[in-house]
Amino acid sequence: MDMEIFTPPVVKEKRPPGRQPTHTPEFMIMVARKVVEGEMTYREASKTFGISHGAVSSYVKKYKNDDLNSKRRGRTGKYKDAVESYRHEAQLRELKQEIAELYLENLMLKKALKHSIQLKKSDSSVITSENFEQFKEDVE
Repeated sequence: MDMEIFTPPVVKEKRPPGRQPTHTPEFMIMVARKVVEGEMTYREASKTFGISHGAVSSYVKKYKNDDLNSKRRGRTGKYKDAVESYRHEAQLRELKQEIAELYLENLMLKKALKHSIQLKKSDSSVITSENFEQFKEDVE
């Protein structure tokens, strides 16, 4: 009886939309604080830190809204729940598959152990040149 095992496709986790920030939130806060507190102008900050005038403006805007430390917004599409549900089902199928494989492997190992124990018992009743010394000791 040949049984075919279905292997589901690998589900790749999606990352949130948009680009990753090039600078750390600490750097952004430091630049924005210098501009807001009047230590530097937008132009001086962009020239000093090697970033664009628009980036400085964006950092200041986010700093004023206290939005620099927040994480990027996740996907909010209409299919978000369906996609998450599919991913969870795929992961569940994968885990069930792994459990089944481990169960079969466990049964096979138990059977192999039982068989090797039986072979050892059956071999010990026959006297051979390898186990002759053992029986010689038992007689004395």
